[in-house]
Amino acid sequence: MKIALCAPADLHALARFCGRDTTQAALGLGGTATTPLLCEFLRRGHRVTLYTLSKDVARDCLYQWDNLRIFVGRFRARHLAGTYYWPEIEFLRKTIRADAPGFVHAHWTYEFALGALRSGVPTLTTIHDLPWNVLRYYRDAHRAARVLMACEVGLRGKYFSAVSSAAARHFARYIRPGAEITIIPNGLSHEVFAMAKQGRVGNQRAVTFATVLQGWSRRKNAQAALQAFGLVRRELTNMRLLMFGSEYEPNGPAQRWAEAHALDRSVVFAGPIAHNNLLQKISEDVDVVVHPSRDEAFSMAALETLGLRKALIAGETTPGMREMLGQGGGMLVDVQDPAAIAQAMLHLANNADYRRHLANHGFERALHHYRLSTIADEYENFYRAMLMGATASCHDGHAESRLSADV
Repeated sequence: MKIALCAPADLHALARFCGRDTTQAALGLGGTATTPLLCEFLRRGHRVTLYTLSKDVARDCLYQWDNLRIFVGRFRARHLAGTYYWPEIEFLRKTIRADAPGFVHAHWTYEFALGALRSGVPTLTTIHDLPWNVLRYYRDAHRAARVLMACEVGLRGKYFSAVSSAAARHFARYIRPGAEITIIPNGLSHEVFAMAKQGRVGNQRAVTFATVLQGWSRRKNAQAALQAFGLVRRELTNMRLLMFGSEYEPNGPAQRWAEAHALDRSVVFAGPIAHNNLLQKISEDVDVVVHPSRDEAFSMAALETLGLRKALIAGETTPGMREMLGQGGGMLVDVQDPAAIAQAMLHLANNADYRRHLANHGFERALHHYRLSTIADEYENFYRAMLMGATASCHDGHAESRLSADV
């Protein structure tokens, strides 16, 4: 099958997968959900085209790596909202229209979806977040523009999937009332599950916690995790907290806040690291991942925690988390209450057997529901239905497969 995606991706990871030198390739915008999916399609022998953007290119370029073609346009560092992403969207629109694939699978309801939809090519749009929720947490012109973009996607689009029921409900209520949306979650590759065999169990009362978050913000709620860890250290002084992700680097916003509130002791501000290195660090050095985010549609960091056989603490009211974890896949707490997070952390630190049970249950749930091979099957079925001009009727085995505005 010829498959075309319009999405952010880690182009260096794709180059390595194809056996190519990364020094001659753009970085891309990253994509822990989309990059493994592209690799899975290539592994199956499909001919894949990717339309994408990168910050480190001065002009448009094309890579041809065996069965993979990548069209790369420039992603600007500034003036995105003020121009409604016009140069980025126009590059994607013109490129897709000229290339004329049979269909395009666009990820996220913003510039990538608009570029595909404006091209006139039949487009499946996958919904990855909750646009009005994001605006509520940030309240800036950039997020307001992105809500408008999502609304345009809702008006133009015909085929929709969402990574969770929460994302589908939000879109069907606030963006495209009455939209029919197929739920196809993100998935984990067999390489991630294989790393779980290398993971450590950890010793009682010598537990390493970690957070994996992108951005220091009220939405990601890392302050609560630091406050909770401060409470934990009052009782168990030999604990560690590793903080990974952008703005959690040494001397970054997270460390400066922690130092100002005397909450930096035994905290390692590791910052952003390469994705494969991050997975290895979690597998080898971490016992429990704390995910304090208030708002998610489907957290890849949380899913990777399950796939690596690590115990997870997450928000009981955070969209998408209860759906992902089911019964017993992780500990769900009130992440707005640092004391509640601390209580869960102490419980896991003091109960190695329960920590192991939680990690094993989460691993089995991820293996059963979120294998990338199954997710790729569902997308392939959707693509075939699109090519036949019919609305896809995939069944994902996770909750409802279709949602409308009255759910």
